[in-house]
Amino acid sequence: MTGSGTARRAVVLAASLLLLLGPSAADPAGAAPAGAVPRALHCAGPPAGCVDEATGVLRRLRDGLGCDHRAPFAAVYTRLEESLGAAVRAGAFEEPAWAAGSLNTGFLNRYLAAYHADRAGRPVPAAWRAAFDAARAGDLNGGQDVLLAANAHIQRDMPYVLAALGPSDAREPDYERVQAVLDRAYQPAVEDVARRYDPLLALGDARWNPIARPTAHELFHLWRATAWEHARRLAAAGSPAARRRAEDAIESNAARWAVLLGVPGLPGYRAGRDAYCRTHGGGRR
Repeated sequence: MTGSGTARRAVVLAASLLLLLGPSAADPAGAAPAGAVPRALHCAGPPAGCVDEATGVLRRLRDGLGCDHRAPFAAVYTRLEESLGAAVRAGAFEEPAWAAGSLNTGFLNRYLAAYHADRAGRPVPAAWRAAFDAARAGDLNGGQDVLLAANAHIQRDMPYVLAALGPSDAREPDYERVQAVLDRAYQPAVEDVARRYDPLLALGDARWNPIARPTAHELFHLWRATAWEHARRLAAAGSPAARRRAEDAIESNAARWAVLLGVPGLPGYRAGRDAYCRTHGGGRR
């Protein structure tokens, strides 16, 4: 496929997924105070309590970011945690201490580590660098901003978390059940991002773009399946060289997706996102 063909596909992908991820608004001066968001969670309690703690942290991060272009991802992540908490209480997992405790907490901690490292001016992985740089500068739409962050978090972070915990066959069904949590979080996330950050999202339903919803569903299934396979290779690495190859595959895959998703946006789009966010309260309820 030619470079122009790849670029066109990326534009279509970002546009069709706007209904899930939606335009946000950026305010570089509105970053969440470092003291308001912990650098890591150390949850040793019941799984539901671990999820509640994670949800609280994400709400503080989302609200503290205000109209910063990183806020919509935090908003979507918050909705996911709320859905996960409901699933845990409903008995959806065979091993809730793993799915909602160790896995969920470890996964969130990767995000917090990248967030704080970027705030402090320290190096972050290439996929996260693309996401944070895009949020700070340029006119990408909110869908691209959230996709860039989701790519870094799922395709780059998740394999390391899974490999450390053990991507066993017995745990794969619970890993797949988390996808159902993502699906349930879909509509609340759409409504939340539309209400807080950009009215364009309100047009993003099946009548307006009938392919968008299955495209989003397939994309996240693909990313999570890819993360599982990368985790298996990483966990099975029997030598330092094999581990380096597995890590290189993880990093390069996420970085390639970041390039694909970071196609230049519409000039001037940022101003409209920011104005709407300021008018509608941004991260404030």
